[in-house]
Amino acid sequence: MTNWLTLFAGARMDSFDYSNTIQNTNTLVQTPNNYSDTIWNFHAGISVKPSDDGNVYLAFGTSSEINGGESDLGSNCGYGGICSLPGAASVGDGRPERITNIELGTKWELFDHRLLLTAAAFRLVKDDVFETGSADSYADAGSLNTGKHRVQGVEFGLVGNITSRLSGQASITLMDSKILRSNDLDIPAATLLAFPDASNVGRKLSNFANNQANLLLRYQITDAFALGGAANYKSRISAGQPDGAALFDYALGKYRYTVPAYTTFDLFASYRFSEKLEARLNVRNVTDKAHYLAAYRGGFFVYKGDGRAARLTLAAKF
Repeated sequence: MTNWLTLFAGARMDSFDYSNTIQNTNTLVQTPNNYSDTIWNFHAGISVKPSDDGNVYLAFGTSSEINGGESDLGSNCGYGGICSLPGAASVGDGRPERITNIELGTKWELFDHRLLLTAAAFRLVKDDVFETGSADSYADAGSLNTGKHRVQGVEFGLVGNITSRLSGQASITLMDSKILRSNDLDIPAATLLAFPDASNVGRKLSNFANNQANLLLRYQITDAFALGGAANYKSRISAGQPDGAALFDYALGKYRYTVPAYTTFDLFASYRFSEKLEARLNVRNVTDKAHYLAAYRGGFFVYKGDGRAARLTLAAKF
């Protein structure tokens, strides 16, 4: 609109039609599954540029994703499967899960445009989350659009040239997650550790790290040879079903299974033989740190992060 003020907005429409027929291998009875919908999403924002070196912005946006489970086959409702059997309209009525995000941020170029500083505060709400709707999550009415949760936090970043030969980037994200709504199941209390429940409201999201940080430095030793390293930190998480509350032990008053925080280190180097030939070496997790990325809701197993790994790449232009 002007040199210091920018407004933007947009809309997106997605239309889909899904069908799948499941045949019982014993009785040969066929069951049709059909699911169609039209999804609208929007975004809008304003950016103010008080000087040539920086701006401040406020942005709002929505996104949606259709219900689909681990196999997307529509043969059952397990883990949020499509589950569109005739007569099962109560199963979410085909509603998509909807995400709404609002963000207030700023970007500034520092030290004669050698460094870029960014900062943002955000609030993300996910509604109509698919949850278990009965003690049998694989039944026709096994999953419902009954969940809602929120993630909010702040993020800071810095990237650019520290000296003529040293460059780097750093970021830190501090977040808080909370269950805002959860299905209240009429099943034994002992079983509630594995299913949605109204008492989950106020709990944190499963497998969600509140704090994350990254630091990367690169030094150009000669015009041909560069060396660098990176550090990656992720705070502890607690086990649970995706998009649900972390498992909570009501008797002990604490989260049942917790995966510890971890920090891993990477190294990299590059050597340019000529304008057309370059070699790159990347070593991830150089200390071979044992770390875990997520834990299954019952605590029966965890997903282990990669150990030390090295990759040598030779890139050529012809």
